[in-house]
Amino acid sequence: MQTYKTILIGLFFIFLSYVASAQNPKREMRGVWIATVKNLDWPSAPGLSTQEQQKEIDVILRNVKSMGLNAVFLQIRPEADAFYKSSIEPWSKFLTGEEGIAPKPYYDPLKYWIHKAKLLGIDVHAWINPYRLTSKAGEELSPDHPVASHPDWVIRYNDKLYLDPGIPEVTEYINAVVADIVKRYDIAGIHMDDYFYPYPVNGIEFPDSVSYRTYCDTAKFEDREEWRRDNVNRTVRSLHKTVKQIKPWVAFGISPFGVWRNSDADPRGSATQAGITNYDKLHADVLTWLENGWVDYVAPQIYWYMEHPAAGFRELADWWDRNSSGVPAYAGLSIYKINSGKPEWENPSEIPDQIMMTRTLNNFEGSIFFRYAFLNSDLLGLQDSLRYNLYTNPALTSVVKGNVDILPIKVAKIKAGRKKLKWKIEKDDAKDIKYFVVYSYPKGEEFNPDDTRQILTVTGLRQIAVNKVSSTGQRMIYRVSAVDNYGNEGEISKAVK
Repeated sequence: MQTYKTILIGLFFIFLSYVASAQNPKREMRGVWIATVKNLDWPSAPGLSTQEQQKEIDVILRNVKSMGLNAVFLQIRPEADAFYKSSIEPWSKFLTGEEGIAPKPYYDPLKYWIHKAKLLGIDVHAWINPYRLTSKAGEELSPDHPVASHPDWVIRYNDKLYLDPGIPEVTEYINAVVADIVKRYDIAGIHMDDYFYPYPVNGIEFPDSVSYRTYCDTAKFEDREEWRRDNVNRTVRSLHKTVKQIKPWVAFGISPFGVWRNSDADPRGSATQAGITNYDKLHADVLTWLENGWVDYVAPQIYWYMEHPAAGFRELADWWDRNSSGVPAYAGLSIYKINSGKPEWENPSEIPDQIMMTRTLNNFEGSIFFRYAFLNSDLLGLQDSLRYNLYTNPALTSVVKGNVDILPIKVAKIKAGRKKLKWKIEKDDAKDIKYFVVYSYPKGEEFNPDDTRQILTVTGLRQIAVNKVSSTGQRMIYRVSAVDNYGNEGEISKAVK
């Protein structure tokens, strides 16, 4: 029975390949979240050797590339700790097994991720959690941890510790952490998920009365809920400013819970009946961020099947598309629910249908999968669907809006040998290059840079192995372009045989 089911799924995706492969967009976010908290995705266990950690990174990036993905959202600060060299916060215990202890032999994990990813043409977005301090109160912490250095900033809620968003110095501290990351690392973006004020538990009130009495201007805010939303707004607004002042090409984006508000609570809300909403429970007023341009993209976690009666993917994707204020949107997709035992998630076309639907919407520019470990599990053929139809052809990621005129980068020299293609660029442009796009097509075929079937690869290398002729014996033509840090594609080179 299982073999018969596998055959049917395979035939289904072969059929889809004829439909989808020619429709692959040239620009599309194809990302995956990589969670480090509790060693969910990487590293597989705390305390692995440097060699073992790096080997796992290499495997992850090769797998990501093989499925056509072009971005990883790497959790580098899960609990006010660091998966990178920091003078502000301690090394993470999830990395070395003991908080505050660096990897041995020493290496900088974030720098290694960025270097290896760039060679493969993959963006690295640095995923941070702004307010979470620990997953459990009472854990042994390093003296460098903010719980020890700033105990007056700490709130205990549901046996977890959080930074108090109502304290202005907390916002300044988070900005200092982000500024340090953006200055020192060649990242594509700073990313935050849905953890702002914590998800409410059993009606227990978040105990921020002290900061409310101390910092709330009661003449300005009607109640504590409105004040809390303003605290989060202040963090989001200031982080966007911090990032842009340092490196305007670095994207700042957020992945909020999938429902902003239900329409029965607000006519601007979605036609849903969600028990949790961003605005009311997490104090995250995402529409304000979008309307004011405080984020470069939004990646709502639309973790329901297409026609879910209380919160359907179709309804929510449409809602976010209409309400993104022109800001690019990426759909957060719940691949972890596949094979969860619920009949709706036994449908092998559910996630492919969600991807295809978002491609028809005006403001959606791709998807992000939650999360990497599930890409290595049985997903009813989804991996083959990505490789052979949905993501058959390479794609570039979105352009980040700049505040200056960007001069296009030109590939100065390109040369084809017997088995290698090489190219050069002007030395002054080297620091501004994100990666290269290599086009390949048979002699006699018209070149069309918008036809993604002619994109051979996206790479950070300056030479690649190529074939002189195609599998059908046709002589191949090659062209190369450079993509700058903002994502703008420069002038495409002359054709070489």
